[in-house]
Amino acid sequence: MLMGAQGKANAESWTAADRLAALRLCPLFAGWPEALLAEVAAIARAGYYPRGAEIFARDPERREAFVIVSGEVEVSRGSAAGKKFVLSVQGAFEILAIVRLLAEPPIHYVYTAYEDSVLLHLPCDGLAAILDADPILWRDIALLMCVRHGDSLRQLNNQKLGTLDQRMAATLADLSRIHGVAGDKGVELALRLPQEQLGAMLGVTRQSINKLLRGFEDRGVIAVDYNRITICDPAALDAIVTADD
Repeated sequence: MLMGAQGKANAESWTAADRLAALRLCPLFAGWPEALLAEVAAIARAGYYPRGAEIFARDPERREAFVIVSGEVEVSRGSAAGKKFVLSVQGAFEILAIVRLLAEPPIHYVYTAYEDSVLLHLPCDGLAAILDADPILWRDIALLMCVRHGDSLRQLNNQKLGTLDQRMAATLADLSRIHGVAGDKGVELALRLPQEQLGAMLGVTRQSINKLLRGFEDRGVIAVDYNRITICDPAALDAIVTADD
């Protein structure tokens, strides 16, 4: 993976072939013809973002989607009062900000580098022109948006109807699907998860998160080591999520 100062230097000198190789690993483009994917690579721009950097800080209205090549990106919203809610943390080869293909996006999410990250920026006007030239490819965009919409509805259901235990279990289960790595003790979440971050995801205090984590750990569902979490019993975690079904 391209990280640190070396990642920045490499990102700034990427060739079209480098960009094409990265795009091939993005699930959205898996079935695209090589020639059309080469057109996407031709309009793409690689960029490096250190941990904590906001992706569209200089131009929040910029109409670009982007593919995460390395690192992770946090997707969040903030209130006028300064309260922050984290929707998700996405990892390598996911495409984000696809909603910016719309001329007037209905919601402006904040995208922040959760770790040092390399991204491929895709100008929406150029991407839309490629899609318009071969309209069947819009089907892939539509299917992706349907999946994202389903995820949003499920998250809303968990937040509004689930108990705090269920909301925590659902959040950890979602993170394990995106960032989980099989290990000796279970499924390790391959990203830092400080309690403040989990609090922003669930909309509760750090103290509440600490109590929840200790409860899950006492039941043998998870193991916590500093800011790292291992799912020791995925079936038990899923059972908590669906306890009232």
